[in-house]
Amino acid sequence: MAKKSAISGEYLIQVEDNGSIVVYRIFDNVKASLREAAETKGFAYDEKWNTRQFGKNLCKEYGDGVSATIGNYVIRVKADGGIETYRTYDNTKAALREIADKTGFVYDDNWTTRQFGSKLVDALDK
Repeated sequence: MAKKSAISGEYLIQVEDNGSIVVYRIFDNVKASLREAAETKGFAYDEKWNTRQFGKNLCKEYGDGVSATIGNYVIRVKADGGIETYRTYDNTKAALREIADKTGFVYDDNWTTRQFGSKLVDALDK
């Protein structure tokens, strides 16, 4: 559960109840994210597939047909048949730096990931 969160562009930053920080990138360009995910596995795909076909094929190959996790990418077939993807980050602090740099948020390199994430969420939530 998230104690607080903020959205900046394609990024969602959550401060969990235990204080840990999670960053998700929710892709606007779903097909490009499917390509990225497929390429991490060497999955051969047809350039002619539309987003729904591509997502469903990945979910069948690497998941339960409705969702799949490929590395840091999560792919889900929505109830209406549409596809959504998001990415998590192994290096949360680097993701926070990326968001801060894009938004002009000034940060201190000495902050812990928890301090950085909490302060960034507060700044973005204003």
